[in-house]
Amino acid sequence: MKIKYIEKRFTSRSLALIEQVNEIIAEYEAAGYELTLRQIYYQLVARAILSNSQKSYDNVGSLINDARLAGLISWTAMTDRTRFLRKNTAWEKPQDIISSAAAQYHLNRWKTQDNYVEVWVEKDALVGVVGQSRRKV
Repeated sequence: MKIKYIEKRFTSRSLALIEQVNEIIAEYEAAGYELTLRQIYYQLVARAILSNSQKSYDNVGSLINDARLAGLISWTAMTDRTRFLRKNTAWEKPQDIISSAAAQYHLNRWKTQDNYVEVWVEKDALVGVVGQSRRKV
């Protein structure tokens, strides 16, 4: 959802970088992933588009922010996993709550196993990548 809130002129170099950011976002969205700013930045670094430095990270963060305000990058294209929405849960119809409860029902597949497996992830930003058990990539 691209919404233009400000008029902003970008250099041709910045416009090219914004296009590369949008390509990375589209690539990962097609695979069912939502990226954080840090993950987008590291994709740019891994593809040798940017150098890996704090200044470079700060600059790309500012550019993405400006590009979103200018309507060049979608507001829903990135996720921030450090902020949580807190609200009361509500349903339109009684069968909606039943469907919601049914979707959360899972058998404990580890109950009869000899070994128990845990996956630990150091960075919260990687949870969406590691926890893709139901998505096909």
